[in-house]
Amino acid sequence: MIKMIKNLLNEMISHRDRGAVVPISRIEDLKQDMYDLKGGDFHTGYIDGMAGSTDYFIPHNLDFDPSSIILAVRPSPKVILKFNYRGKIFDCIVPPPTVNEHLNAVEILKYINGYLKPRGFKAAGAGSLPQKLLAVHCGLGKYGRNNLFYDNEFGSYVQLLSYVSDMPCDENITEKEWFPPRRMEACEDCLACVKSCPTKSIDPDRRIINAEICLSSINAMREDFPDWLNKNAHNSILGCIACQDCCPGNANHKDIMVERAEFTEDETLELLNHKIGEPYRDSLIVKVEEEAGLSDWSSWKHLLPRNLAVLLQK
Repeated sequence: MIKMIKNLLNEMISHRDRGAVVPISRIEDLKQDMYDLKGGDFHTGYIDGMAGSTDYFIPHNLDFDPSSIILAVRPSPKVILKFNYRGKIFDCIVPPPTVNEHLNAVEILKYINGYLKPRGFKAAGAGSLPQKLLAVHCGLGKYGRNNLFYDNEFGSYVQLLSYVSDMPCDENITEKEWFPPRRMEACEDCLACVKSCPTKSIDPDRRIINAEICLSSINAMREDFPDWLNKNAHNSILGCIACQDCCPGNANHKDIMVERAEFTEDETLELLNHKIGEPYRDSLIVKVEEEAGLSDWSSWKHLLPRNLAVLLQK
């Protein structure tokens, strides 16, 4: 089985991904980590939500008994979307891991099953696993002070995608292969992300950030922006890129960007003037999902008009 796992990891490398495989029993360690966070000094409602999701770490509708967890790390550079508005072209950033997340998850699962099925096993998408925590435990990278996962090769510009499988994995995995949660050594003498955070959600005296006031969290909520939030804080059409672009751990990656789609003036106005409950043109949906790579349309359709408007107003 060790050889099978090693060959699977090599298969992932051949698809430009990196990965790790651990026994399904590690689910209990991840659950304990969540409960420990809930009992810490940095307890917030956001932590309550994470701790409350542990029952969904493994999907309930599997047609096999899972024996292992497979984690994939895929490089995910920033994406530029262009919007024509009032005679000008505005470049708007989409940070990782938003772009093509669903498509990448399907693609990776396809080649994993392509490897496993001839050997009598299968895989399926995992549930709501704490993927950053899992990746650090697996030794694929470390946390930054901003609570983002930093891959040893790609920095924080990555997507983390997890799966469960009935492929056996040694339950006697050594402690050397299951690392404690840890932060990059460079963070100890660096406060770049603390100083750049537009909402002051990164506190150097806390182990984790205050996710409830993190701009990435606020940009993903359907409610109106809070009154205390400075409109000049916005920097991305989804999420926030401030603490990643200033980080020395991303020095070799922050300037890598991919242009994905350009929206005409009419398309931009349709997004800006959209009313909840009204349909979008099919051609615009296709452009957002396929050309721009925002494949989770059910989520983005309510967020794009609000988030785009505040960027164009700057």
